[in-house]
Amino acid sequence: MSRWKLYENWHADLPGLTAEQLRERRDLAAQRAAHAAARGMGRNSKAARDWREKLRAVEDELLKRGTGDA
Repeated sequence: MSRWKLYENWHADLPGLTAEQLRERRDLAAQRAAHAAARGMGRNSKAARDWREKLRAVEDELLKRGTGDA
């Protein structure tokens, strides 16, 4: 699967992922949100907002499953 497909289907794919895959996506989203909002990295508030939304979606899915990781 291409990287772009991952981003396009982020929310739709969450229910079918394993807990480990969800944790990997959570880490990716947190990292990307931090980079988008960081000084010296060309702050991009829209990108930071989008990545925080993706991060919340993953955390909500983890909570829904009761994994206790979020």
